[in-house]
Amino acid sequence: MKIFAIAVVKNEADIIAQCLAEAANWANKIFVLDNGSTDGTWEIVQSLASDKIVPWKQDFTPFYDGIRAQVFNEFKHLASQGDWWCFRLDADEFYVDNPIAFLAEVPWHHHFVVTDTIQFRLTKEDFAQGQAPASIAEIRYHDKKTWSEARFFRHRDKLIWTPEMERPKHMGIMHTRRIRLRHYQFRSLSQIRQRVLVRAEAKRNGHPGFDYSIDADINAYLHNRADLNWDAGTGVYQVEGPQNHLYQRWYDVALKSFLHAVGIYK
Repeated sequence: MKIFAIAVVKNEADIIAQCLAEAANWANKIFVLDNGSTDGTWEIVQSLASDKIVPWKQDFTPFYDGIRAQVFNEFKHLASQGDWWCFRLDADEFYVDNPIAFLAEVPWHHHFVVTDTIQFRLTKEDFAQGQAPASIAEIRYHDKKTWSEARFFRHRDKLIWTPEMERPKHMGIMHTRRIRLRHYQFRSLSQIRQRVLVRAEAKRNGHPGFDYSIDADINAYLHNRADLNWDAGTGVYQVEGPQNHLYQRWYDVALKSFLHAVGIYK
């Protein structure tokens, strides 16, 4: 079993090296597409090039969700039946559960895996006390509830993924367990300002999302510690379950199982 990761990045110079170094512990190949960074991110990625980290190209096309399909279609010939794709390796996400061990236990009839994302937050108290976190290791407060999104799918030779699609067609049956990761969307005041500019630009270029992250008021991204839980650094997270319950209805699972079994979905 091999794991191939797709990273689309833009202006993540403060964290990209840490992201790629950690992902290289579990991914066989990480294909990086830089979407027009101006802060040195691409240069950092190039400096980290190795047998695992592949700086594929810079693409200044306005961001769209299907941009990752470019990477998949360029490199899918390297994958075999049963391998996995981390089709969205975000620079600000770090896995708690080792993907190698986790994916090895996914039954053959399950085809994709969603996350149990622990959202870490900057707090108003961080800045009121004049001791802003110097790195993500010092960002210790997180949401009480988690969030789930698809991140891994099992490779199939005839899987279709075109640029018009956010993810491959007929991705299959969702695994019943969720893989845990830590998410550091906002890390400093300067990084927040940069991220808002990037997202606002994407909106101007026609991206339908990002309404939640283009507020120019920096205070809108800072939370009260009383509303969050503290990470004691023990690896045990005090969370109350997911905000969004991703699931597939039993009859959808039955239908997809049949279509895969008879080879209609290959």
